[in-house]
Amino acid sequence: MTFKNKGKMLLAAILIIAGTLLCMNTVTAYRYFTDWNFGVVMPAFMGICCWLYSLKLIFIDGPLIKNQGLRTAVILAAVAFLLFFAVVEILIITDPIIHDSDNAGEVDTVIVLGCGIWPDGRPTQSLSSRLDRALSYYEENPHVNIIVSGGQGPNEPFPEALTMKKYLIDRGVSEEKIIVEDKSTSTRENFEFSRALMDEPGNEIIKVVFVTNEFHVFRSRILAKRFGFDAYALSAPTPRVVLFNSYLREFFAFVKSMLVDY
Repeated sequence: MTFKNKGKMLLAAILIIAGTLLCMNTVTAYRYFTDWNFGVVMPAFMGICCWLYSLKLIFIDGPLIKNQGLRTAVILAAVAFLLFFAVVEILIITDPIIHDSDNAGEVDTVIVLGCGIWPDGRPTQSLSSRLDRALSYYEENPHVNIIVSGGQGPNEPFPEALTMKKYLIDRGVSEEKIIVEDKSTSTRENFEFSRALMDEPGNEIIKVVFVTNEFHVFRSRILAKRFGFDAYALSAPTPRVVLFNSYLREFFAFVKSMLVDY
């Protein structure tokens, strides 16, 4: 076996292992999310692509696309997509550091963005981390009102905002300090409907702190600005079990939001 063939076999083995791990990730993430969203499905899709390319390396000699011009166009398109993906992911990762709530100064309102509850009404780990972050901020700033924003998803027994309200009250937040927004089903609606509940002129810029997981800060801050908020992020940790899926899914959610969420 030539050195080139040995390299191809080694790469094929690496791709088979990577594909297996990616498919296992989808299974693990599905157990957490309990639905087939983009972040759950994409690792399996990537894993299958890894398997298919490993088979090509093992059994097919030469390029799959014979036409040189078409092959070049496909490669350039793939490189352009990967560069765009990398830039967006870098922005998603760094934005919580740059636009932290420490720079907000005094605010009157905190908006906690909903993200899912279990069929029995308990908050998911992602939502619990957001609520715990909001609690810490409230303890240091007891004058603020807290808007809990989250409607009812297809696998949820009732709106997320009701679970969020109960969670905060059980941990000492006064019920009078909590405003319930229980109609939203997207990040865009979180801010649009929360704005409608605030007794402020429609054309006035309102300074707020919003609470969400780190991967969600960049897109949330942009959408908040579209609805008249000068928004500062209070970022909560993302559960490790869905960390990869969350950042992967967020790329596609960001593209969708920039195109249609006005």
